[in-house]
Amino acid sequence: MIRSMIDNDLYKLSMGHAVLRKHPKLKVSYKFTDRRTKGAWTTAAVRELRRRIKAMAKLALTREERVYCETNMPWINRSFWDYLAAYRFDPKEVTVSLDAKHNLQIAIAGDWCRTIFWEVPLLALVCEVWYEMIDTAWTEEGQEEKMLAKAQRLADAGVAWGDFGTRRRRNFEAQERVVRIGKQFKNFTGTSNVYLAMKYGVKAIGTMAHEWIMAHSALHSLKHANKYALESWNDVYQGNLGTALPDTYGTDAFLRDFQGVLARLFDSVRHDSGDPYVWAEKMIKHYTSLGIDWKSKPLGFTDGNTDESAIEIHNWVKAKGGRCWFGIGTSMSNDYGPESPALSIVIKLSTVVEPDGTICHVVKLSDTPEKASGDKDAVRVALWTHYGKPLDA
Repeated sequence: MIRSMIDNDLYKLSMGHAVLRKHPKLKVSYKFTDRRTKGAWTTAAVRELRRRIKAMAKLALTREERVYCETNMPWINRSFWDYLAAYRFDPKEVTVSLDAKHNLQIAIAGDWCRTIFWEVPLLALVCEVWYEMIDTAWTEEGQEEKMLAKAQRLADAGVAWGDFGTRRRRNFEAQERVVRIGKQFKNFTGTSNVYLAMKYGVKAIGTMAHEWIMAHSALHSLKHANKYALESWNDVYQGNLGTALPDTYGTDAFLRDFQGVLARLFDSVRHDSGDPYVWAEKMIKHYTSLGIDWKSKPLGFTDGNTDESAIEIHNWVKAKGGRCWFGIGTSMSNDYGPESPALSIVIKLSTVVEPDGTICHVVKLSDTPEKASGDKDAVRVALWTHYGKPLDA
């Protein structure tokens, strides 16, 4: 079960605060995608998933949690914590079903300032139910030693890394183990999970996700969604939470908007799809072309890293004289061997209802083409807008 109102990733709280400030009446919808488990879901598992979703309605922000959040997140104003203290998850905003081929279907719809908090805990629940009721060919034996060995290798290599494992964790205990062990090492930077950050006295880390930029494609401009999203973010946070996400429409599209002021304003950028070395070279070249010392802008890497890949990238960046950091998720919180692989599931923003009532489909292109998500016609329009790809291609 979800343990707490803040058993969630920080970026959902930081985006939720920005949404409440900027777009409190905007309505949206989200769509679930499962890239791996074809036809394996059962009626009993779906029934259990619905039960756990319904139980989330009982969650409420505690006094202790509010004090922790207000103390450690001064860039979020008190009115947001008033809002979150009164907030209750409404299971009616979530629809869960099985299609004719026994594939899991999930949809979320409602006010953006409410529905934004569902994504992370809902994905965590999907994983929990899957591994409790369908894929049960796994054991906890050796997990403590495996995690300790990974943390030690990262420490020996001097890699700065944090836990990003909430969404696809095996279960709560698996992610808690990552944070508990990670905390023992000086190079561990914290966790995206706010509840675990509070429990273990480590830093809560995270800024924005693709949905912030995707929404701005409907609210302002598809071609310049990155520009409007980053400017709006800065309007709320005034230089705090300064990590930019480049790949919503591909890094090339991002760089066309990430010019002098924004490139200097944001402290860091994070890689989330495509070849990490190609991406890093693009960022280095871009910063240099603007007269910015790229070594002053740490490069973040959050795309499916393992301890081995993080060490390799770290050494490559270090050899160039730069700095980098890593958010490592599934390979830490859900590594139980090839017999019981991690799920490949996402929930992405699907539509935005504009002020005049127009329903606008929003999409994500990514630097990894197969990660593109959204309405097929809207994807074609985005490819034409950003890259000139013919609509009939």
